[in-house]
Parts: sequence; structure tokens; C-alpha cells
Amino acid sequence: MTDLDLFDDVPPEPEYRVQAGRYRFPPPPGVAPNPRGWMRASNLAGAFSDQRALQLWLEKRTLLGLLADDGVIFDELAAIPDGRLTDELIQEFAEKARTAAGAVGARHGTARHEMLQHYLETGEVAGHRRMRFQLEELIEVMEQHELDFVPGWSERAVWHSIAGGTMGRMDGRVLCRRTGQVGVIDLKTQRRFWTYQEICAQQWTYDSAEWAWEGPEGPGGRWVPYQKPELTKGKYVTPDRNSLIGRPGGMCEGKRVAIIAHMPSTGGPVELHEVDLEYGAQVAAVAAANTELRSRGKSVAKGRGVGGLRPMLSSAIVEA
Repeated sequence: MTDLDLFDDVPPEPEYRVQAGRYRFPPPPGVAPNPRGWMRASNLAGAFSDQRALQLWLEKRTLLGLLADDGVIFDELAAIPDGRLTDELIQEFAEKARTAAGAVGARHGTARHEMLQHYLETGEVAGHRRMRFQLEELIEVMEQHELDFVPGWSERAVWHSIAGGTMGRMDGRVLCRRTGQVGVIDLKTQRRFWTYQEICAQQWTYDSAEWAWEGPEGPGGRWVPYQKPELTKGKYVTPDRNSLIGRPGGMCEGKRVAIIAHMPSTGGPVELHEVDLEYGAQVAAVAAANTELRSRGKSVAKGRGVGGLRPMLSSAIVEA
């Protein structure tokens, strides 16, 4: 036996994953492959925002990230020869820089998502004392609202046809014990909500997705229709579509909703919010239109582009 025999092999990175800001998954049945990958649901929802304010924020976070950790990301970027600096690679570095600039908040949020995923998959509560307290509080609030997590839906990748193909990972699905209605639940860890508009669009994308990924995120996995029977509390629940309706007396009374579990990473009470999915569909439609308009505005392809060099008439060329 050697020293190396004492350690397990590092698990390989999933073959299908997010790379350069897009999901690299094969297409669902009947859908043409997309060599560029699929847009993220959060990016689609973000296309609704004030673009000038968003761009200024992105530039600020990118610059701060390049200076983070004694400028290590800037050093790595500078070491790459100009000939190898593709647009995709530059985008990758920009995302790394923005992540580094907001690393503390993002990592707190990631840790809570991983804690919830571990609990849903194993039933075990992990994390430090405050995280455990928050998870126990979430479980208690779910009980008060008569909601159960639907097994098998933690961190499932889903695909929606909007904007030419959009993917995301839902945190889970819930079943209302009182009504039998099923809906999407998503964990948010920011300190407070500035707006619900992007959240509504993102949840609508998850709620009305057409395909869900099943199995390993590699050649052994496959796309399956999203709405298939689920065994819950000993009974099979087969909704036509997620059917959760807003509670009487709430902001979304009588409307189709998704549930937002608000677990602030800085601490504070855990609360359940309802978001209007019909409004989310409207936001997503505008966001998809914005995405297409931006794509056309950057295009140089004849028949698709919207601007270019004014051609001279043939007679003027002869005279010249």
C-alpha cells in the first residue's frame, strides 16, 4: 500500500455544466443543438432591468474584482497572450472578477443552498449553529404553512423554450397539504428584496419549463418531460402544470404563485413570500424581446443586422 491508497480520487467535474455564463447541456428531444449553450434563467430575467444602471454596476464589480486578493485575477489575465484572448475567455475572467468582488455574500448564499440540498437529499442538518437554526426555522415555517417538499426535485436542471432555450436549477417543489396544489420553491439569501420583477420572471421560467434533467450530468443522464407523476405522502400527484394558488388575504390572492423562502445570509427571520407567476410571464416576455433586440443590434449578418455602411450607387462608382 502506498500513501496515495489512503485517499479517495477527486470526483470528476460534471461533463454538462455552466461554462462562460451558459449551460452546456445537450438539447431536449426535438430541439436543435445550440453550440453556444443555453441562456441561464437568471440572465434572462436580468434582461428586464435598467440596462444603464446594470452596466455601471457590472463595470464597478469587475474593476473591484480585478483588484481583489492582491490583483491575482488581473495577473492571470495579463499572462495570457493577446492572440488567445477570445471574447468567451474575456467574459469568463470578467465573471471571475465580479464573483471575487462579491465573494463573501455569494459564498454565504451558496453555503445555504448546499445546506438545503443536503437536507432534502439525506434528511441530515449540516452547517454551523446559525445556519442550522435558520434551516430549523425554515422547516418550522413550512409546517405552519402546511407545505411539504416534493422528493426528488432538489437542484434539478430544467429547460424552457423561451428566448431560443433557457435553463436553470430550481431549488425544489412543494406540495400544499390542505389543497394538494404543487408549486416551485426557491431559496433567496439577500438581505432584502429591492424588487420582485426579476424573481417573478425567473420562477415563471422554472414553473412552466417543458423538460427536466434526470440522472447524472453527463452521457448517462437524459431529458424527461417536466410534468410527470410524483409519489408524495404515499400518493401520486400528477398536476397538469404546477398549480399552487396564492393564499386568501395575501398580495397574490387567487393567482398562480411560486414560493420564495427568504433566509438572509446575514441573519434574521426566515419568511415565505408568494410571487405572481402571471406577472413573471409578462416580465420574461419583455426580457426575451430585449435579448433578441440586443442580439440584432450587435449582428453584422446581412438581413439580420440593423445598421452598416451606406453603399454607393453603381452610377456614382463609375463616375468616381
